[in-house]
Amino acid sequence: MSRFEDIFPLFQEYDMFAQNIDVLKEPNVFKAITPYGSYVCKRTQAPGQRLLYVSDVLRQLKRRGWDGAVPFLHTKYDDPFVQYQDATYYLTSWQPNSEPGEDQPLAWATPTLERLAELHHLTQNYRFDDPRQVEPLIDSLLNRWHYWKKQVDKAAQIASERPYQSPFDLVFLANRAFIAELAKSAADLLLDWKERHETHAHFRLSLIHGSPHPAHVILDRFGKGKLLNFDRATFDTPIRDLTLFYRTYFQMAGDETGASQLFRHYSAIFPLRPEEIELLAAFLSYPERIMRDVDIYYNGRREWSELYAVKRLEKDMDRLMRLHRWVQQAF
Repeated sequence: MSRFEDIFPLFQEYDMFAQNIDVLKEPNVFKAITPYGSYVCKRTQAPGQRLLYVSDVLRQLKRRGWDGAVPFLHTKYDDPFVQYQDATYYLTSWQPNSEPGEDQPLAWATPTLERLAELHHLTQNYRFDDPRQVEPLIDSLLNRWHYWKKQVDKAAQIASERPYQSPFDLVFLANRAFIAELAKSAADLLLDWKERHETHAHFRLSLIHGSPHPAHVILDRFGKGKLLNFDRATFDTPIRDLTLFYRTYFQMAGDETGASQLFRHYSAIFPLRPEEIELLAAFLSYPERIMRDVDIYYNGRREWSELYAVKRLEKDMDRLMRLHRWVQQAF
């Protein structure tokens, strides 16, 4: 029995057959070689309605001349995905990737942000213009931030009451006041933003990628990028993409000077409005990764060694401080 017995039949829906299949990324991403070329096949949790909507937008953008994404391959029935054995799959053409060397860890940043800016610009308020879309995002964030605050307060009590504190306890308690101050400041900024814009008649919504990460951009030999993996794409404020981008950028050792250059580059393509810049500052001010670290460690959600946990926390604190300095200077 082939380990790819659920993959081979999919190609019948495209009037093709696969000669060979290999795993690209466990457990859901595969590369298939066919007589018509090579393709990437992905098993996804994304709902079919989202894939239909996103594929339609990407198709129209391609007709308008935008080549900033790797589009879905459509079946012989013109569907962007296949449902087979209670799972959803889609194909994209295989794209060679000119991966930068280890001495260029941030080579992905400019091409990614450029494509995001183009995507946000070309799809702003495309068939969708509802200012209430932003309000659920704000409310859900405030609720999540409140939950994490309670978890951090519990963690601090556990750490301070231990007779023999672990290295993670010591680093966490030493930085607790700074973490709490950042979290409160971000929540206050967001709550103030919400109150000031409750009666706002109009917000810009765009198709956002939802996961702007180095693994989700393909670079050609000229350094131009194409976005892929739109599983989390949706219509929402572009600030969500920018927040995720900058958190990843600083997590990968990005610096303040580079962050400002990238912001100017993005703004040259898709200038942000004052209320959007305020929202970005509030989102980026929250120490989300630190909160996750603390939650995971004290609730035993993963099997971290003490050495790994404390080194991760120290590194994340360093990156958070650099991100915080940049937000203070830039906005």
